[in-house]
Parts: sequence; C-alpha cells; structure tokens
Amino acid sequence: MNISQFTIENVRCFGKPQTFEIRPLTFLVGENSTGKTTALACFHVLIEYFRRAGVNFNASPYSLGTFKDIVRDSKNNNMTFKIGFTYTHVNEEIERTVEFVEKKGGFEPAVSSTTTKFVDGEITFKIKDNPPELLRLDTYDKQQNQYYIDCDSSFLDSVGYSTILHILQDSSINILKGKSEGKTALAKYLDTHINFVSSRHKSSNESDIPYVFSTSPIRSQPKRTYDPTREFNDPEGSDIPMLLMRIEATQKDVWEALKTRLVEFGKSSRLFQNIQIRSFEQALGDPFQLQFKVRGPNTNLVDVGYGISQILPILVHILNPDIDETTFFLLQQPEVHLHPRAQAELSSLMVKLANEGTRSFIVETHSDYMIDRARIDIRKRNIRPEDVSLIYLEPKGSVVKVHNIGFDKEGNMEGIPPHYRDFFLKESKRLMGFDD
Repeated sequence: MNISQFTIENVRCFGKPQTFEIRPLTFLVGENSTGKTTALACFHVLIEYFRRAGVNFNASPYSLGTFKDIVRDSKNNNMTFKIGFTYTHVNEEIERTVEFVEKKGGFEPAVSSTTTKFVDGEITFKIKDNPPELLRLDTYDKQQNQYYIDCDSSFLDSVGYSTILHILQDSSINILKGKSEGKTALAKYLDTHINFVSSRHKSSNESDIPYVFSTSPIRSQPKRTYDPTREFNDPEGSDIPMLLMRIEATQKDVWEALKTRLVEFGKSSRLFQNIQIRSFEQALGDPFQLQFKVRGPNTNLVDVGYGISQILPILVHILNPDIDETTFFLLQQPEVHLHPRAQAELSSLMVKLANEGTRSFIVETHSDYMIDRARIDIRKRNIRPEDVSLIYLEPKGSVVKVHNIGFDKEGNMEGIPPHYRDFFLKESKRLMGFDD
C-alpha cells in the first residue's frame, strides 16, 4: 500500500479539511503549537484502526485527551471530526475516511462511520451499537455508485473491515439485509474493484495496511549498569539496552547485522566508532553494561555524551534488519541533543532507508540541517524529489493551514508559501543591523 495523502478535519487547530502530502520521507515543520504532534497522533490512530488495533488517542507517546479535547468546537453537541488517507492499491487510487463522535455514555472518541471512496463511487459504513441486523443496506444510488450500510460495531471489530467487503461482494452470503436490487447492485459494483476486495478464502487486504511506530522526543535515562529483570516497550527508549542485550545473546546474526549498521552511522556522524555489550556473567539475565568507543578505549554509555543515548533508541528501531513489511516511523524531533553534523547524517540515513522500500518516515523537526541534507541528497540523485515532502504548518488566527512544499531535481523548493521562513529572514536582517 502506497499512502500518498493524509487528511484531517475539525481536530484541535485544524478547522476545514487539511491535506498532508505523504512521501517515503516527509518532514513536518512549523512553530510550536501548530499541530505537528496532533497530526502524527491522528495518523498513528488511523493506521492502527485499520489494522484492527482499536482506537486510542492517548496511547503512548501521545496524549490528546477526551473527545472534547480533540474536536475543534466542543460546544456543539453534534460535532464530529474526521481523519483519512489516500493510497494506491493495484494501480487504483482509494480514499478511506473515518468520522468520530463522542462515545455514548463516555467521553472518548468513537467511530461513527467509515467511507471508502473510489474514483467512480463510494461505500459508507454507518457504525451502530446493537442494531437489529449485523449489516443492512440502508440507502443506495446505483447510478452514482453510492452505498450506505448500517453496521454493528462489535461485528466490524470481530471480523474486520475487508472481510465485510468480501461478504458484500459474495451474493451467496446472506448476512447483508435490505432490498435485493440494492444488494445485487452493490455486489456488481464491488466486482469492478476485484483487486481491492480479496478473493474468497484469501486473506483480505488488511494485510496491506502498513505498520506504524511512534517515538517521543527521546528522553531516555542511561545507566552505568543494567539489571535485566524484565522486558518492556518504552517510546522514550529506556528498553533499548535490554533489547540489544537479548539480541546479542540469542540472535548472533541479527546482532552482527544491526551492529554493522549502527557503527556505520556512528562513524559517518562522528558520534562513535564501535558498540559492545559487556556482560558481567554468562547467564542471559545477569547485569551488563552498554559501551561505546568514541576516540579512546570503550566507554560506558553514561560517560560518552548525552547525544548517543538519545539517538540510540531511534537508530535501533529504524535499522532493525528484521523489518520486511512496510512500516511508517513517526519521529518527534529526533535531532534533540545532536550536533548539526549528526542531524544531517541522520537525514541521509533516512534517505537511504526510504529507498529500500519498506520504511517510510514522517519527521517532526526544527532542524534546517536535516532538511538541507535531504535537499543535497536529491541533488546528488540519492533520492527522487517526488519521494520527499516538506509540510509547513502555518498559524493563521485561531487555525492552522497546511502548506505542501515539493522539490525539483536540484533540491530547490517548490510551492513555498509567502510567509515561510519570515522569522529567519528578519533575524538575519537584524544581525546585519537593519531595523525590523
């Protein structure tokens, strides 16, 4: 699945529908409080929803709050918000949108409808709790290829979205209620999109939905000695030393492949020249140290500078040699605590990984060095200009407008909005002694 656009509507600082052009390498830039983290959180929730992982706008590292904290105008009892994405499946462009309302008897967002829009029509599932039937064709227009189906929420959760599409396509399955004429028209319409709906007894196209992994602005606390009493996942990266110890002890081939790539980046960024795990005993659960060679002998992680401990969790996740399915990495300010050279090398590393085809990156950043290095890589033909996107979030009154900036073959920006980089230009003029 090739996701090309992400849309967001009526969420916090985003009012009218805003479109983000998503590429294998996408940068989000803008002032503080312009919705960059909100956009990442909504993208994460949307992918997880279609992977049947439920809806949670407060899963770490995000915390968007209740429905009233998320929807833009919570004073209106009938308010909703929407998020969606556009993607290509077997040369067909498809748009999926999910609408949310406040959960009945609760305060969390709940899915009220999902819409799949093709170039020649659309199918909308109106999600209901405990309706009379699991599936009922409510209304339809076979001339416009528009179909509206009432769907039991628990049924959708249990069988999955694409399985339901297969049920709709197969006229021998009688779960769908409603007028026979409409059901027949719907089945024929889905037949025209046979590449989208899986064949009978075959795994549905939910398997094409990419994985998603999010990190917080890393704030891990390095230790002099680690005592691996338990394994856990931590978006801030405190679990990484234990993960590395386990890989080194039980998966030698994986460890060597990962270590090679870590050291390669360490040398190019001048952060470190080698990494090793020093165990005090032989058993897997015994205490150990994580050591790095910077200039002299191997040195404990806590003694080599804060930048290494902060970038290490990101590097381990994005360099994992076991990644063989499409994964989106949503990174919040990965440049924190990095020297400008290391920031630029991190950008080049993401360029290289994006070209491998299984990793895509959406990066919230304040680093010109990362963006400039990506532009240099475009000029050097290390990555195609159409595979890089720069998204500028501009505050305009009480709302934020999304500007999608592209690049030509020489790395020059295309579609720059009038006020992009105003602050930097003003500071340069002030530095030269000119008045504001």
